[in-house]
Amino acid sequence: MSALTYIDFFCGAGGSSAGAERVPGVRPVLAANHWDKAIASHSANFPDAEHFLGDLHDADVARFPAADLFWASPECPKWSNARGKKRDFDRQPDLFGETLPDAATDRSRALMWDVPRYLEAMATRGRPVLAGVVENVIDVRAWNLWTAWVSDIRALGYRTRLIALNSMHARPARTPVAPQSRDRLYLAYWRAGLRRDPDWDKWLRPTAWCENCDKPVRAVQAFKKPGADMGRYRQQYVYRCPNVACRNAVVEPPVVPAASIIDWSLTGRRIGDGKLTKTFTPYAAATVERIRTGIRKYGAPLLAPAGGTWRTEATPVTVPAPTRTTRENDGLAVPPLLVPTEGRDGKAAGQVAEPMRTQTARNETGLAWLPFIAELRGGGSDARPVLDALATVTASGNHHGLTVPPAAGAVDWQALLTPYYGNSGARPVAEPVGTLTTRDRYGLASGHGAGAGTDVDEVLFRMLEPHEIGAAMTFARDYVVIGNKREKVRQFGNAVTSNVAELLVSALVEAITGDELATGWAS
Repeated sequence: MSALTYIDFFCGAGGSSAGAERVPGVRPVLAANHWDKAIASHSANFPDAEHFLGDLHDADVARFPAADLFWASPECPKWSNARGKKRDFDRQPDLFGETLPDAATDRSRALMWDVPRYLEAMATRGRPVLAGVVENVIDVRAWNLWTAWVSDIRALGYRTRLIALNSMHARPARTPVAPQSRDRLYLAYWRAGLRRDPDWDKWLRPTAWCENCDKPVRAVQAFKKPGADMGRYRQQYVYRCPNVACRNAVVEPPVVPAASIIDWSLTGRRIGDGKLTKTFTPYAAATVERIRTGIRKYGAPLLAPAGGTWRTEATPVTVPAPTRTTRENDGLAVPPLLVPTEGRDGKAAGQVAEPMRTQTARNETGLAWLPFIAELRGGGSDARPVLDALATVTASGNHHGLTVPPAAGAVDWQALLTPYYGNSGARPVAEPVGTLTTRDRYGLASGHGAGAGTDVDEVLFRMLEPHEIGAAMTFARDYVVIGNKREKVRQFGNAVTSNVAELLVSALVEAITGDELATGWAS
């Protein structure tokens, strides 16, 4: 079969296009967006594709090129008529903190209808789209016209699959896994005439280690509320072992740490310097307090079990050491995080307050007091170690602060990522960073041999740079994004993580062609 052509509506800087292009046989031919900077960025990376700059809702999409694959990411504020209660859409801030007028709110809903509008236009032309994906925030599922919208797509001859997926769990063959916890809604659709559905179990069931079964398993997504089909990881759904022998125990798929995208050669400013010079505006008291809280939370040394299976919890060094055996080995770590030191799948760093994973007879886990990422916005945001995935990068700003190392170029495992605004706390850099947005949100704070009693004035602090945010969104290092720092951050925050795009497009291409494609999960 010849190359499959791909069109990207609301393309932004091109995260979805970058992921799709990595699927064998897929060629982007058109990208559309209303922002000139986004089109400039997309054009710089996909010079062979056509580009449409303008409002898609006013465009004559019937004149657009036909394509085999169609990706759309309509921009939408959080709008819904959930639970029978009509919300005041025109009074709710959008992702940039601005209040939308009625007309703009209506337009944001109307953008969703541009998807079936293009599908119908291509079918009328005799060149129906073979498959595609619509990406959006999970709140769209509560839209009062959701069922009607999906029905319109199905009426055009498509089968559909609604997917709740966190970017840190999407592991395709080529794109790196996003070190960021980013929950999004995806509606995949494909022509019923293909007479073959995508193998969704293959693509959407991550490998995870089941402690009870003592082996890796292909985890199953399980919603906590019966009948639910959309939500956020851990809040509305978890992953469970498929084996009834362990009573379908909850398992944790491995994630990539936020530390992997931090540029450790960049240093920050000492917090206390804001009190000494007029050229340095002191950090807000709330930000300093988050850093102080993070130091207290992640500063106590611990003995962590590094082998065996019977003991799973770390213990403070202020109490007697646990019983020694021929199979247990303890590691001493300054932070309350357990870090895997061997390379098998199913391993990920975790806080010592959580159950340890994949305990074996080998010395595989060490404990470390790691730098952490702190989210700078309100709500339920929190700090997290950089070995965890970042929280969602959104369109409203760069919300992640990073604690930097005392020595340039060296990883500072005592650093903290600290929210620069909002009411969330700091987190070690060993965990995934919190949600990244289009505004500066996170600062990096690091100490000089910091411990639980470290003076917060001695901590170094800086904001995450655009290239770090781009890496968290899985953009390649050489990917070109046009604009100043603020414009780059906004484009990154609006983007689709490329690893998810590659994964979902791979599943659809496999169904179209019948040719098997590889995932990033061990078989």
